[in-house]
Amino acid sequence: MTMRRTTQLIAAALLLCLAPYARGKVVERIVAVVNKNILLLSELNDRIGPLMPQLQRIGDPELRKQRLAQLRHQMLEHMIDEEIIKQEAQRLKITVDDKDLERAVKDVMRKNNLTREQLEQALQQEGKSIAAYKNTILRPQLLRLRVLNIQVRSRITVGDDEVKALYQSNLRKLGVETKVRARHIFIAIPADATRTQVEQRRAAARALLARLKRGADFAELARKESQDSVTRADGGDLGWFGRGTLPSNIENVVFAMKAGDIRGPLRTERGFHIIKLTDRRESSARPFDDVKEELFEELYGQKLEKATKAWLAEKRKSSHVEIKI
Repeated sequence: MTMRRTTQLIAAALLLCLAPYARGKVVERIVAVVNKNILLLSELNDRIGPLMPQLQRIGDPELRKQRLAQLRHQMLEHMIDEEIIKQEAQRLKITVDDKDLERAVKDVMRKNNLTREQLEQALQQEGKSIAAYKNTILRPQLLRLRVLNIQVRSRITVGDDEVKALYQSNLRKLGVETKVRARHIFIAIPADATRTQVEQRRAAARALLARLKRGADFAELARKESQDSVTRADGGDLGWFGRGTLPSNIENVVFAMKAGDIRGPLRTERGFHIIKLTDRRESSARPFDDVKEELFEELYGQKLEKATKAWLAEKRKSSHVEIKI
């Protein structure tokens, strides 16, 4: 047990002994034990203090009480995680010295475009000094990063396919993905078709494709031969559409085509399609190569958070954690 924790424990014991003389009010007590170290009520209250003005704005007393209980629980869980990480840092002999803390302060100033005086003023408004900020905020953050770098980062991999999938997903969310316009000729397969019937329909579709390659007009041939009653009158025109409209096996082909390309026959459950891409509107989003590093960091961050939770859960199982409130 560290000297600081020993002193805290003695102080807590003395205060508890004196409690009956303090109008029945307990000033200090232990809220959790993590292995051989303790967490005190005063430490928990210090964490919750800056959030109290928000709680006071809740008009309903019962709701305010419930929210305070939730906040106390969440904050205590966070403090326990911090203590586990700190103890792991001690086991691994990881330290954060004054030079590390000063570099971290300068990094905060740079990222937020602040002078040292402006940072000190901002901290004063929160009732903190630079020294307190270094020791209560920056030091735990740096220890956490260094411990996780050793214990968690090796568990994380991010593949190129994952990054590309995130890019496509973001395009769809923003509504800026590539749009295409196409025509198709559809040859239906009967519901309970035999293998022979399927091959007959495939042969019919191939014959139509051969006519198109010899120069037949696609729209005119669709009006005569397509079995899609919805689009036949319009020469097989499917209109403008983005990803997620067609079956995936056809969609992948269509979005790889250039205007004027014809592909087929493409099989679906209902039949065979011959498709002509008539036009495409390229996305106005930033190119993939320009954003892939940002997307990689986003995915990495998500996986790091998940892996960190899993690692902390493992450490808790192998630690003595006792919550006393």
